[in-house]
Amino acid sequence: RHSDYQSWWQIAVWYLQCSKKKKKGTRVVGPDKGNRGLRQFSMKVCEKVEGKGRTTYNEVADELVAEFADPNSNIGSPDPDNPNTQQYDEKNIRRRVYDALNVLMAMDIISKDKKEIQWKGLPRTSLSDIDKLKTEVIGLKGRIDKKSAYLQELQDQYVGLQNLVERNEQLYGSGDAPSGGVALPFILVQTRPHATVEVEISEDMQLVHFDFNSTPFELHDDSFVLKAMGFSGKEETDGTVALVANAVECSSASNVYGHRSPQPARPNGIRPRTSPPIPGILKGRVKHEH
Repeated sequence: RHSDYQSWWQIAVWYLQCSKKKKKGTRVVGPDKGNRGLRQFSMKVCEKVEGKGRTTYNEVADELVAEFADPNSNIGSPDPDNPNTQQYDEKNIRRRVYDALNVLMAMDIISKDKKEIQWKGLPRTSLSDIDKLKTEVIGLKGRIDKKSAYLQELQDQYVGLQNLVERNEQLYGSGDAPSGGVALPFILVQTRPHATVEVEISEDMQLVHFDFNSTPFELHDDSFVLKAMGFSGKEETDGTVALVANAVECSSASNVYGHRSPQPARPNGIRPRTSPPIPGILKGRVKHEH
């Protein structure tokens, strides 16, 4: 029980010390002297309220004043060198009781209805609260993992695009640039070599409908393709590389050149991860044959 008081009153004493400024030159006596420090005194107020269950400010203050005034009490004694000490002690004690009760009320340890003070109990953490906190921690870790994966995906895209630009500049500088290419961004549709695919495109070119007639297929974005070609420092190992090269060779735009795929130099300061590659932002959708 004593340790409970100690831990909670460390917070309470800090509050009191921050909210009260002692006047310069004021002599510290009463509950602020020696073993009558603020923490011990505040704990005594707490013990009295708990022991009574229901009480009042005057009742607690009167009892503590009487205890400090008792010469046989080991918690306080008048100062024989100062005849006004007893009067000052009483004022100081009552002020400290008032402060301590306010802190108890702010910490929801006691409640006050008009003049009546009622003990509610020291704050405690239940097992259900701990379980809720553990669940919350798991959820937050999951969110962090998802954001970390997304951040890594963006970094991979950046590395791939930087390496692609560097490779293209080298090709143009050597005078050996190909005449065909694929413009970014793009989507790669992968299916069986002999599959029958029906394609419908709206007049405004905003909607494309594919019918693969139950043939398995995959959709990949340009980030996935750059990884498959090794521009992001990662290679997909699901058989996509050959299809990517063929598709890019037969294209007619002008940015990505697939018939050459040398391992490009990586930008300084960026090291690719060695963990399994993360799929592109556009996730592949697969139909399986039955």
